[in-house]
Amino acid sequence: MPEKILDINFEKIKRGDLGTYELLFKSHYAAISRYANKIVRDPVVAEEIAQEIFLYIWEKREQITITGSLTSYIYSATKNKCINWLKLELPRIQSTLDVSDTDIMEQASEINLDRNDEIKKIVNAAIETLPKKCKEIFMLSRYGGLTYEEIAEDMNLSKKTVENQMGIALKKLREILKPLLRRIND
Repeated sequence: MPEKILDINFEKIKRGDLGTYELLFKSHYAAISRYANKIVRDPVVAEEIAQEIFLYIWEKREQITITGSLTSYIYSATKNKCINWLKLELPRIQSTLDVSDTDIMEQASEINLDRNDEIKKIVNAAIETLPKKCKEIFMLSRYGGLTYEEIAEDMNLSKKTVENQMGIALKKLREILKPLLRRIND
């Protein structure tokens, strides 16, 4: 759950009150940066996201309509920005996949280093065979570090659907990678 922080009247900011905006920034920035860091797990990226959120609020203040609290709006915007960043980073994360990071490849931990590139290519190819939504859920869970609840909320799915899709992904990956694991274990 997000930290409880000072809520500020957005209408003053909307009218261009720089003092109220500065108060908003000073009272929320550190908490928003920490919250973003919990999602993206990179303090530099988290600070950039927090800065972008506050810049957006100031630049678009006249167009923004907030129905709930300003604090809820900022946390929601931060979460969405973080998830969008993760989605954009998934291909990069996937291409730099460390074989030891995936549950499926734990059995291959004793393989010699010359075969790691071959295994990475096979694992990446197996992941690519997953249906689009199933692959996205798998990547957000395994490499984005998101919980099933967070994925469900972001993708407007039920938690049960996310669980089912993860089950399908793992089953398909096990089937595809079974011959590889047999070769490694022989």
